[in-house]
Amino acid sequence: MRQALNSGFEFARAGVRLKNRAVLAPLTHNMSDADGNPSQAELDWLEHCAKGGFGLLIAAATQVWPGGRCWAGQPALMTDHQQQAFSRFARAAKANNALALVQLHHGGVRAAPALNGTAPVGPGAEAPGGRYPLGVTELDEAGIQQLIAAFIASAERAYQAGLDGVELHAAHHFLLCNFLNPMLNRRSDRWGGSLENRARLLIEIIRGIRQRLPRSFLLGVRLSPESYANVEGIELKHQLEVTDLLAAADIDYVHFSMGDSFKQASGKETALLSEVTNALIGKTALMFAGNIRDGAAAQQVLDAGGDLVAIGTAAIGNPDWVHRVSSDMPLLTPPFAATLLQGHGFTEAGLAYLGAIPGLVAPSEQQG
Repeated sequence: MRQALNSGFEFARAGVRLKNRAVLAPLTHNMSDADGNPSQAELDWLEHCAKGGFGLLIAAATQVWPGGRCWAGQPALMTDHQQQAFSRFARAAKANNALALVQLHHGGVRAAPALNGTAPVGPGAEAPGGRYPLGVTELDEAGIQQLIAAFIASAERAYQAGLDGVELHAAHHFLLCNFLNPMLNRRSDRWGGSLENRARLLIEIIRGIRQRLPRSFLLGVRLSPESYANVEGIELKHQLEVTDLLAAADIDYVHFSMGDSFKQASGKETALLSEVTNALIGKTALMFAGNIRDGAAAQQVLDAGGDLVAIGTAAIGNPDWVHRVSSDMPLLTPPFAATLLQGHGFTEAGLAYLGAIPGLVAPSEQQG
């Protein structure tokens, strides 16, 4: 049966229902302070999107442990103060009949030494030089256990803040993705080698969260379906097998970060979207992000077997994306005027970050 964007969706195992299938993707905005405390501006931005009609909102990649920071303005969920900030996000979502999640994150080999004061950590050691100026430190057993506990503790804080769930960031060459990647994970212990061992870190975090929190608390995982940019080692067949393991571990959804939801699968003549949906329909709920700009694109993903569509770039200039699409109102398209984004709540730091993304923010001379 054809699923419409504005039709409801139920996470059956959790017994939780969404008013529609539109999700605010976790958007990096650089608006938290140097300690990771979320700013009022980013909380206002999230509330703006909740009022704009999204059924589910996922807050930006959020630190769970010192040393994993990737951006100067990255939020964290490690203290009582930060937990209280996220409770304001939870209340804003509930006031607009939406669900609120936070994406839990550790930068792994991509963590920035200048922001953390130390070399990044990963599944294996990497020599200093090139993309790793200080090298990469291999996590030992104690370090791995600390990180598992940190992810679980941040999930518990999310629950105590009144959020409806968490998403584990296992995409984009960050820590959980590093362990999945056989080119980076060359370990010979129980955390490396076979696909089951490489996924063990992720599965242990999921098990810990499930043991401590009610089943109604949503738990999703973000994955990269393939290698991208200058990252190698992520293969679709492995990621589909990882999804099978995640489904067996009782997650609620997998969020595939496609880059472009309409591209061909690497080395194939078929669409990546259909490769994923054909293999995984019925195993867990499927969310897709990447180049879903308007209602027609969203419907195309749903028609292909997706359950949920995550809106990123388009939402930056259209926090009311759902209302606009539902009412057949025109959408604003990038490059967005800085004055427009300021009106939506983006701070100077946020605009500086967004302005560095080609084609996203209009140069000042074009803004009238």
